[in-house]
Amino acid sequence: MHTYRRKTRVTLVPFIQLLSLVLVFALPVVWASQVYTSSPAHYDKVVVGHGDTVWSLVAKRASSGSDVNELAYNVMSLNHLKAGDRIRPGQVLLLPRN
Repeated sequence: MHTYRRKTRVTLVPFIQLLSLVLVFALPVVWASQVYTSSPAHYDKVVVGHGDTVWSLVAKRASSGSDVNELAYNVMSLNHLKAGDRIRPGQVLLLPRN
């Protein structure tokens, strides 16, 4: 007598169902997420002139009572400058508006 052995097959149906459930619940969360900051940052583009330094550019625009050292550090970070970097005439820097 010949015995019939049933083959087990792997189907994609459970995988597709699981993926559908994940997408149904995850996509609205991803679409709804937004990044909020305390206040939107606005910047002015300033062209560096002959003899200008980051310190002098920041000091001209700083309001009275503000820490020019901290503002200069922030401008250098914003423009990806390191402590030893020199700025050149004609170079454009971003400076935060006051």
